[in-house]
Amino acid sequence: MRRFDVESTYDTTIDTLWDLLQDASLLTKLTKFPKVRLVGDGASVEGNEVKLLIGVGPIELPWNSAITISGNQAFCDQGKTLPFPFKRFTHVHRVESRDGKAVMIDEVTFDSYVPNILVEYFVLRPMFQERARAFQKTLNS
Repeated sequence: MRRFDVESTYDTTIDTLWDLLQDASLLTKLTKFPKVRLVGDGASVEGNEVKLLIGVGPIELPWNSAITISGNQAFCDQGKTLPFPFKRFTHVHRVESRDGKAVMIDEVTFDSYVPNILVEYFVLRPMFQERARAFQKTLNS
């Protein structure tokens, strides 16, 4: 298992940032790599199963996650049906206030069928960097 953590700071309130994270439909719109499509309910509430289709070229692969914990400005989604190369995937989303700004914290623990370092550098890092830019653009609009 490998742990990958990302923090992104925004000049907004934690309530505004938290509201953006509450529904996976916004995340699917903001995620350009890989292309993501929500199928069904995207609410980030405990007990919900979020069903996504991940676009890899002309193919869409299922990615289903259960929201296993939801609390005060944090929730955890645990991968149930994952596309290659993932074997396991757990993602804790948190929002904190620091120095008058909102900080989005992503704690990802994963395992894959290929070396984890390759997945981190060629899949997760670009995906989270693009998402941070998209969140900033959304907050500035």
